[in-house]
Amino acid sequence: MTYRVAVVGTGPGRDVDISGKSHAFGYEHADAYHAREDCELVACADIVGEYAERFAGEFGVPPDGIYEDHEPMLAEKELDVVSVCTPIPTHAPIVSDCAEAGVTAVHCEKPMARTWGEARSMVAACEERGVQLTFGHQRRFGDPFRRTKQLLDDGAVGELERIEISWGNFFDNGTHTLDLAAMFNDESPAEWVIGQVDYSKEHVRYGVPTADHAFVSWQYENGVHGIAATGDDVPLSGGPFDFYDCWHRLVGTEGVIELGRFEGPSLRYRRDGESWTAIEVEDEFDGRVDLAIDDVVRALSSGAETELRAEHALNTTEILFAGHESSRRRGRVDLPLEIDDHPLESLIEAGEVEPTVSDDRPPHPSEG
Repeated sequence: MTYRVAVVGTGPGRDVDISGKSHAFGYEHADAYHAREDCELVACADIVGEYAERFAGEFGVPPDGIYEDHEPMLAEKELDVVSVCTPIPTHAPIVSDCAEAGVTAVHCEKPMARTWGEARSMVAACEERGVQLTFGHQRRFGDPFRRTKQLLDDGAVGELERIEISWGNFFDNGTHTLDLAAMFNDESPAEWVIGQVDYSKEHVRYGVPTADHAFVSWQYENGVHGIAATGDDVPLSGGPFDFYDCWHRLVGTEGVIELGRFEGPSLRYRRDGESWTAIEVEDEFDGRVDLAIDDVVRALSSGAETELRAEHALNTTEILFAGHESSRRRGRVDLPLEIDDHPLESLIEAGEVEPTVSDDRPPHPSEG
């Protein structure tokens, strides 16, 4: 069978990232589909017609498959798979439109949605119609993270007790780091979250206000503890966010693993009382979009579950929004999380949080 594929949100072109406002994720998805014999790119949509035409020209999408609006595309093209690569606030409505149009599988970029309520609603819309919904947490397919998981499974440091994270901002980067933490911890859901976020600098990333500095702690249902100290704009000695000198530190009953180190080997582990052992890994810290798409299509073909399924993304996203809700409540949040909004966005709209430094990045052409 050949799957009819479309991309919504082509973006302006390859290797374009306009200060967190636009990115060429659509091209990365398209490359992966294009490399498969069982997938055919038949349509694309972008609100900027020039972008859609540029994308179509590169991937051989026929002229009648080029759209500026995704809704007529869904109505006319009888699509099997749709990749949603648009700004975050549009994810939920577009995914829901895909489900209502009868698309078989939707692969959506991360973070899931602008609000916790929207994240749940898009999953419910797909579950109701039997649509396979997945999210772009492709980093978990990268060699450094796979090798780390193998070390844990092999008992290299005993039983996992704590996961420490220091990587970028808590919302956009955080969706990757928490997804990886969940993979390391066998996908256990969280039980409670407590945290504080700072929005001193105005920062709207892919359409959502993003706190550059956060300190958040949580506990998983299996007893493993997580802690994230993150900050895009926190100038420390070795880098912008090196609270722990590495992206992930995994503490076990018999030792520790350090992953994504700023100096020295990218991956190393040490058993208690022994010296460090370095592990050579491929330079795949951004993950492998092609392997993620392979996983999505393989699951669609076989009926098996994909690692990128919505259930896993919801567990991660709940921690993200609960961390912000804890900051709003000034206290611990026990899960399940029973809010519908994005707490930081609501605080900004109410005037209770006001950034003192403006966002000095240039606007995206489609926003200006």
